[in-house]
Amino acid sequence: MKKYAVVILALIFISACSMPKPYYKTAKGKKKQKYYNEIQFGGKSASEMKRKY
Repeated sequence: MKKYAVVILALIFISACSMPKPYYKTAKGKKKQKYYNEIQFGGKSASEMKRKY
């Protein structure tokens, strides 16, 4: 029974660490997406926005 528990824990650990996070789900990606959406759909120009990147 302990062998199965170890194998299951190892599989969970490997699967959780194997794939990197998509860029749009990171904090920097979310900020950029918000910035570009504001320019495109919000009616503000790029010079009106404060760009931090």
